[in-house]
Amino acid sequence: MWFNRLEVSNLRNIVHANVDLGPGLNYFHGPNGAGKTTLLEAVYLLARARSFRNSDTSTLIRSGTDALVVRGLFDHGGSIALSRSTQQKTELKINKTAERRLSRAAELVPLQLMLPELSNLVFGPPGERRRFLDWGVFHVKPAYLDDLRRYLRALSQRNSLLKRFGHGVSSDDLDPWSEQLIETGERIHTARNEYVQALMPIFYDVLRKLAPELNAELTYHGGWSGEQRFGKVLGEWTARDVKSGATQVGPHRADVTIQADRQAAQKVLSRGQGKMVASALLVGQAMLLARRNDKNSIFLIDDIGAELDLVRNRRFFEILGELDCQILASSTLEPSVFEALNVTQKPLTVFHVEHGAVHRE
Repeated sequence: MWFNRLEVSNLRNIVHANVDLGPGLNYFHGPNGAGKTTLLEAVYLLARARSFRNSDTSTLIRSGTDALVVRGLFDHGGSIALSRSTQQKTELKINKTAERRLSRAAELVPLQLMLPELSNLVFGPPGERRRFLDWGVFHVKPAYLDDLRRYLRALSQRNSLLKRFGHGVSSDDLDPWSEQLIETGERIHTARNEYVQALMPIFYDVLRKLAPELNAELTYHGGWSGEQRFGKVLGEWTARDVKSGATQVGPHRADVTIQADRQAAQKVLSRGQGKMVASALLVGQAMLLARRNDKNSIFLIDDIGAELDLVRNRRFFEILGELDCQILASSTLEPSVFEALNVTQKPLTVFHVEHGAVHRE
């Protein structure tokens, strides 16, 4: 499944744009501030109901207008549309029918987002890698989202009580939330661990193709030490949780550690190498989803070529060509860059963007 048409109104500097997309690589080029990244952002909004640039939705709607509208038409004839008003009201329609669950859009449109700071997936805090994991598990098992939401809600309630423990709050008040934390936390831990185990061989294979000189390894840590079950560990840590006023162990502290030559990747890899590892993780995630659920991801790539040399860019696009996925990419570089990359596996559709206007070349 892919988008064959994208319609955007009143999103940042785009007044109105109808873009007929190709099934393969769609390349948006033009000067900085032209609106290239905004077109990628429009697809992200459709799938995630939020921006990848910032959380302040007031900056999304074009100044002087009341609402933005983004609509995508699928190759099979279906559609998805999202509108957001200055009153913070968001409406989602799938096949012209209102849908209350915004997560339904994310389920329909698997995305792989590749920004210039993609290497943060390797060098950034554990939260970056947890989000990567959670999206991957969600696309394989959509019901996972319910467990994650219940866990985070129980975690918030338990932490709130821990901060007030001894001031009208006792262990009896903690118990219901601890039980819900354990119930959902065990399932989250199992799902994440199974996902990482399935992803590992695919990731290693992709990385060998992208950067054969790199020897990276993944290890999943569930958020507590040892092999004990979460419920037992949480009970043992309760006294310390009371003292600190927060839950110290659990899936909210999980991480995927990345090593290169048996050392922490953060210490030994360059930014470019880190981007290669992160790229292999996202491509591997797309491959796993295609194999498990027969769903092709849509890749959004902003500022193609950042921090990667010509050879690695060529390998990267060769692998994407084998994936048979739709790609929306942006850059200030002229389309001739793809001649150097020898991108011939897929149709190349080129657009020039300037002052919020989009023209197909």
